[in-house]
Amino acid sequence: MPDSAACWLRCRSGRRIRSACVLAVASLVFWNMSVTQVVAQQPRRVGRLLVVDPCPPNNIFGVRTHDTLTKVLAERGWIQGQNLVFDCVSAGGRLGDIDKLAAELVAREPEMIVTQSTPAIRALIATKTTLPIVMSTPDPVGEGYAQSLARPGGNITGVADLSLELAAKRIELLREFIPELTNVAVLYRVGGDATFFKRLEDQLSRAVERFGIQWRVYNHDNRPEDLEPLFRAMQEDRYDCLYLVASPFTLAHPKLISDLALKYGIRVLAEHPQFAYGGALVSYGVDANEVQRPMAVQIDAILRGARPETLPIFQMTKLHLVINLKTAKALGLTIPSDLLTRADEVIE
Repeated sequence: MPDSAACWLRCRSGRRIRSACVLAVASLVFWNMSVTQVVAQQPRRVGRLLVVDPCPPNNIFGVRTHDTLTKVLAERGWIQGQNLVFDCVSAGGRLGDIDKLAAELVAREPEMIVTQSTPAIRALIATKTTLPIVMSTPDPVGEGYAQSLARPGGNITGVADLSLELAAKRIELLREFIPELTNVAVLYRVGGDATFFKRLEDQLSRAVERFGIQWRVYNHDNRPEDLEPLFRAMQEDRYDCLYLVASPFTLAHPKLISDLALKYGIRVLAEHPQFAYGGALVSYGVDANEVQRPMAVQIDAILRGARPETLPIFQMTKLHLVINLKTAKALGLTIPSDLLTRADEVIE
């Protein structure tokens, strides 16, 4: 290319233009255009931090993994493997690894990082990164991630998913077909997030005041082998309803929890539809896959130049009531017909 450039200068100086010089100039122009096209075609890199789900092979999230995020991004022109790649890391349910993985992902400097887990958000904040973060969590303002929903003010935006605000409403639904409900158990991790638990405690206390129920925490250490002794204790203590909090541990073991609940006659009231699909009696809340739709919109906006501090946090409003009729029959429960009519989905 330097010889071509020199030839161009000679041509400019007034010397007779030879065909070789013309070809050289043309090759220089073509070379510059090719470089521009290569730069333009470089895919954008987005970090993704998962706590439970494994990263798919080659970091390609697709239809078979039911990944709404990549589907909506594709609708907006961001195609995986073409102009977008995910740099994904997963803790595989091992919460003790999340801080290390967050630091490693930040060090690789993607354009932004996406996550749907409170422990992952906290781990990313601990790195003091200024990279944009698109997340989902029950209360981003109350948890200190944003100044307000309308104007987050920092490097974090995303979705508020309403998980905790519905505790009393969920118990009200359960009482419609278990009017004698008086005791509710809660599974929670030893040493779990104190701020999160305080907010859960406040929500459940409202149910105590409204319905006169009692609730008790049964602690686990994030080990599957902890669960059966806890379900046995619930049965012995006559706590025959479990309020199932969505967490990395419970999301990793929905079938085990549902199987043990059936074995010990415990009715499971869950936060997300994914639990009812796995065998929980009833769930009421936002669909985790639907949460990814507004997250994809925000990712698209940031990739096109928007700043996270000015992107409003999206407030989920669509709630799904899912009733597992198969589980109800196994527990000897009759679901009122009007409740079945109101359900968004009934699993036969």
